[in-house]
Amino acid sequence: MMTFDHLAIFVVDVERSAAFYEQVFGFARIAEPFEDGLHIWLEIGPGNSLHIVGNAATAKTQEITHHMAFRTDDLRGFMERLDGMGVVYRNFRGDGKVGPRRDGVRQLYFQDPDQYWIEVNDGPKA
Repeated sequence: MMTFDHLAIFVVDVERSAAFYEQVFGFARIAEPFEDGLHIWLEIGPGNSLHIVGNAATAKTQEITHHMAFRTDDLRGFMERLDGMGVVYRNFRGDGKVGPRRDGVRQLYFQDPDQYWIEVNDGPKA
């Protein structure tokens, strides 16, 4: 059986990116084997992690179709958190803050410090 393990992103400033994910989502740092100052791992769910790898020369522009997604039971509360932090978010089309998918799931999108797109939705658990 195959299961998801981790997602890795390549960033300019590893500490800045880790702080963003810690503050926005409340993700906690976990042990990483390299201990070289270029890697920070965050637990993003049971048995799943986000590997933040530093030393990118520049942040690259990303298309919104290339994104990672997280689900929340409290989208309104999460939006209030983003508003309080000054994080700008939008719907997929860019013509509002939140948009519904065809199945009724509401979703919003925003970018991290290195321009990676992140979706947060209120969909049911898979």
